Amino acid sequence: MNSLWPIVMGGVLPALFWGITAIFQKQSATAATGSAVYLIAFGAACALAGLIAALIWRPAAWTAEGLGFATIAGACFAVGTGLISFALFTYGVPVSKLAPIWSCNVLVTLAIGAVFLGEASELDIMKLVAGALIIISGALLVSSA
Repeated sequence: MNSLWPIVMGGVLPALFWGITAIFQKQSATAATGSAVYLIAFGAACALAGLIAALIWRPAAWTAEGLGFATIAGACFAVGTGLISFALFTYGVPVSKLAPIWSCNVLVTLAIGAVFLGEASELDIMKLVAGALIIISGALLVSSA
């Protein structure tokens, strides 16, 4: 397997789909769909995608611990997504102003992965610091415009 394939499957394509998701989330808010209804529809679509994935990809064995982690991940994602929808619907903020700030989620993931998951030894600290500064400066630059 080409080493580029996992990057495309786990990085490039999700970034593309999440970018498109943000546009439709803004369209939903513009069409007067509140956060609660948005989350219900979004959750139903995620559940349907899970059912289809279970039919296409053979489901792996599961554990209560794994389900617990998946549930926490879903709850965190739902809260974040709900807050975005609320800001878009209630305040009419442009999605293009919020999206750069969302990119800072990478810093949260890196910090948790490095500290709590013990992945710090796999990181080049200089590249990490440079990347973090670029992400933060980009978010500040675009969101303050």
